Amino acid sequence: MPPRPALSLGRQCVVAARDSSNKNLIGIDIPTCIPARISTGHRHLAFFSSRSRRRPPPPPFSTVDTCPEPTCGCAATPAMPEGLPLDREGPMKGAIAGYAEQVLVCTGHNHWPSRIEEESSGDNLAADLKELFGRGGTYSDPFHNISVLNASFPSSLPPRPEVQSTSAYLLPSFKYVPFLPRVSFDSVQALAKGFLLPTKLHGAHDGLSPIHRDRLTRKDAYQGLLLAVQDVRDVLVLICGHAGRDARCGIMAPVLKDEFEEKLRGEGFDVLHGPVHIGLDDAPRIVGESGEEKTAARVGMISHIGGHKFAGNVIIYLPPGLRLGDKEHPLAGHGIWYGRVEPKHVEGIVKETVMKGNVVADMFRGGIDAQRKMLRIVATSRKLTTPSPTRQHSSQRPNFDAPKQARAFPPIALLGLLLVGGTGYYFSAAPSRPDTLNDRFFVPYTVTAREAISPTSFVITIVPHTPNPAHPYLVPSDSSAPTPGRWRHPLWSVEFKQPEVQISRHYTPLPPLSGEDPADGALRFYIRTVGDGEMSHYLARRQVGQDVHLRGPHVGFELTERLGDKSRVVFLAGGTGVVPGMQAAKAVLEANPDTRVDLLWAVRNRVEVQRAAPPPTSSWRFWQEKKQPSELGIEIQGPSPVARHVSDMKAKYGDRLKIQVVIDEEGTKFQDRDIKNTLTAAPSVASSAVVPSKSGCRFHDQMMHVGATEFAAPEASGCICPSSEGSVPGKNLIIISGPDGFIEHYAGQKLWLTGHQTQGPVDGVIGRLQRQEPQLAQDWLVLKM
Repeated sequence: MPPRPALSLGRQCVVAARDSSNKNLIGIDIPTCIPARISTGHRHLAFFSSRSRRRPPPPPFSTVDTCPEPTCGCAATPAMPEGLPLDREGPMKGAIAGYAEQVLVCTGHNHWPSRIEEESSGDNLAADLKELFGRGGTYSDPFHNISVLNASFPSSLPPRPEVQSTSAYLLPSFKYVPFLPRVSFDSVQALAKGFLLPTKLHGAHDGLSPIHRDRLTRKDAYQGLLLAVQDVRDVLVLICGHAGRDARCGIMAPVLKDEFEEKLRGEGFDVLHGPVHIGLDDAPRIVGESGEEKTAARVGMISHIGGHKFAGNVIIYLPPGLRLGDKEHPLAGHGIWYGRVEPKHVEGIVKETVMKGNVVADMFRGGIDAQRKMLRIVATSRKLTTPSPTRQHSSQRPNFDAPKQARAFPPIALLGLLLVGGTGYYFSAAPSRPDTLNDRFFVPYTVTAREAISPTSFVITIVPHTPNPAHPYLVPSDSSAPTPGRWRHPLWSVEFKQPEVQISRHYTPLPPLSGEDPADGALRFYIRTVGDGEMSHYLARRQVGQDVHLRGPHVGFELTERLGDKSRVVFLAGGTGVVPGMQAAKAVLEANPDTRVDLLWAVRNRVEVQRAAPPPTSSWRFWQEKKQPSELGIEIQGPSPVARHVSDMKAKYGDRLKIQVVIDEEGTKFQDRDIKNTLTAAPSVASSAVVPSKSGCRFHDQMMHVGATEFAAPEASGCICPSSEGSVPGKNLIIISGPDGFIEHYAGQKLWLTGHQTQGPVDGVIGRLQRQEPQLAQDWLVLKM
């Protein structure tokens, strides 16, 4: 057999210079700056002119009519579900949406929901990017479309494992961004401003203000904010495997993935798996682990790219600098889209496209070159004969019905109409978004009150712009017998957005005071400004009458399911962490009249609880000289806004709610003995019979919580513990909420695992007590917030 062409990558990623005449190839290169609903610029208006009858030149790449038959064994084409046939006859060429850049978010799996921005398993970079670049987003631009996809490739391991990070591929820029720290929105902004925005705006934006134009233009300085960005030198084979969107691609993709890996390996490629390893010392480029003698390739599954009926759908990205023997690969820097790919086609695609640089014409959906020009083949036969110009235009855009009288339009006049129409579409086609609180989009609220507590802490009250008769965090009311609104969730929070730097943070609302009806939509928040905390300082600057933006609710731990028939809850709160403690107390005390709650609240300064010191002769024993926790009663002299809520709850629940306070500046804190005495105190009612928890129960097995997040998982399995007649399995709860150092001291550090902040093992003060008193570990479940 003839010698196999050698493929190699040079040290420099060099893109071959193109003949400038190729930029004007009618029917071949379509600028990505043209939105999908607008035809094209002036060079395509020739289709409407009776003077233009020249046949377009052939494609600027080599083609073969059909895919060669396989020469060796391959997997069988899997059967499709009934009612979901594959389209083997309909027009396919050009059936892709134009884009300037594809962002592949490395998720490490392919089990995505139908809309990837709705994934709720943890970090969701795709949702953040779609919020910025989707229709109506901050950087939305129909002349510079950013396609955001999820990919099954795993993310690179960050230098600090405790910092959650996501990786992303940028194509056809052929850049790999290994570390996008997800502790704030800053890295997403750096990615958007440094790599994804256009360097030059389309002419349709000439009427925008300089500030608006500047906001939509790339700033290279932001690139330096992202660590160790690499040039991609691997061949990437991307297969649509979005089973959550359509079963056809979900069934076909795994078979094609195995087939591509086998055939690439057979051609001498180093097929890589696992995360890309990044060495930060010398920041090497991405290369095959076996050295320069082999070209590396990665095969992965991606989310929906359109055209499931054409499954399997495959995109092959061939990196700049790819060599074919001693010459540059003809398709280096290109992305080639194929449809109707079956396992029997994989060998031919690898041999023709990857090894020779030929495009398989009858499977070609479209493509993109290194200059971001969209590539099309216009053909009326399998021999690629060129149709008349008018027919060629309609086959490029199968969904565009050109009016018959269009030929008589002067090209310049039609160009003006197209640009005006495109601009109108851009500024008027924003999607319909909900204007009331929801967990997908941020909505405006107005600050109606602001109460200072200390120089660094305050309480704000906000109300929604748009009244909502059915707030998502309230139990639906009976219209026939209306009652005051009740919260639906025991623990819940919302996100506030900082629009100046595009970050968001979770804040927990205070429970309503007695006599207040939460149905009016008003929410209160206890906020402390911390160090360089961008969000807390932003909220501190918000004054009465100004707006903030919220998204939610986000539901926390299921408490009543974990508590079961048990009757004790101990909540250890540091600073503003008292708010989820108040939420938890309200939920469990109202759910079961036998429940008892101990709320242990640690604050830095007395003013967090009381605005003035009590008289020295006061009979109220809240403040005492002894260095031990003090119990908070119903009446507090000069209570702070937060203490007013606490005392209101004390008045409502009486002895079932015990509140103890320590103040750091006065030398009091919760010692080991204080925690032990609280945990071992006799319950106020007889405890239910002990029912052992079953190993593997997500509600009652402490080990199952090591990798769990603090958010509810309603779709997960319920309790699997054995239950005796008349009893419900459960455990007493000790919950810790506050700053990271506070949580670590009392219960051990929370950990970042698989991209999510998880509970981690129990350690610290409570861990020591459990080792000293093993019964505590059996009776009590520890939760960190």
